[in-house]
Amino acid sequence: MGKTLIIGVISLLAVSASWSLETGYNHNISVISHTSPFLTSIVPLGQQHGVIDARSEHFHLGSNAILKCSNKTWSEMMYTIWKLNLDGIKCQISSSNDNLNLNTCNDGKAMLNTSRGESYLQIPGFSKRDEGIYHCESVYKAGSYTSNIDVSLIAPPSVSAWLEWEGSRQVAVCLAEGGKPAASISWSEKWNSTSTTTLNLDGFNKVESRLVLPEGIATGNLTCAVIHPSWEEVHMVTPEIFIPWRLVIISVGTISFIMAILGGLYFTRKHPCRTSPKAPQSQDYVEEVEPYASYVQSVNSIYNSSADLFT
Repeated sequence: MGKTLIIGVISLLAVSASWSLETGYNHNISVISHTSPFLTSIVPLGQQHGVIDARSEHFHLGSNAILKCSNKTWSEMMYTIWKLNLDGIKCQISSSNDNLNLNTCNDGKAMLNTSRGESYLQIPGFSKRDEGIYHCESVYKAGSYTSNIDVSLIAPPSVSAWLEWEGSRQVAVCLAEGGKPAASISWSEKWNSTSTTTLNLDGFNKVESRLVLPEGIATGNLTCAVIHPSWEEVHMVTPEIFIPWRLVIISVGTISFIMAILGGLYFTRKHPCRTSPKAPQSQDYVEEVEPYASYVQSVNSIYNSSADLFT
């Protein structure tokens, strides 16, 4: 009988708590209910504890990111504070029901409200510089809510695959570059393969998988499968024959240079340079001597005339 009475009292309290959450008329019991992973707890008013949450959020590059601290509307809210730590750079955005607002981020982030009056933080044009820890504190009439949100960028990689020679053996290579987080690569054939992941200086990942092909094996049906969180489907790629374009360009350039030299030598031999004959210098000499000869001739004439006068 006593156990039955205790069970009945507990059931009555649970029903009363649920009724209080919906109507707000019961002032002795309150229910703080949150979505998963939180549990519903029944605590007396005045002794409520704030709920602490930790979660991760991923946003695509260039997207308009939205973060919510809680699902409470401003009719219930007292204030909300966002404290950001973005790779050592700290700033704060806050808003309250008495219009005491603050924003020290100054990079486009802002607190806005939905049509239902729910508060959220907007991050326009999400990029890698917006990655970091977003700590929010929300205080409302029935309690409080605190959350640490690890916000990061998600970016799809560019995928390529080819066949190349490694010494005397042929190797299939599958490359997923520029992804965040790192992609996962697998092959349609379970042969000997190795995979390496490299974190680039820009924070994006490069994943390369190399598959050693058995001798004499056909590669027509060989494919590599690339999985990434930004895709809903698996990307399948067939390796193509690798053409070393750099070597091709160097070879073509070298051959063109040699052909140009040979062509120049051939043209020179077929059309040798013809030097024009030097102009005779006797004319200039005559032109220089002619005045002197005229002068001598004139003097001789005068001398002869004088001699004739005295004879």
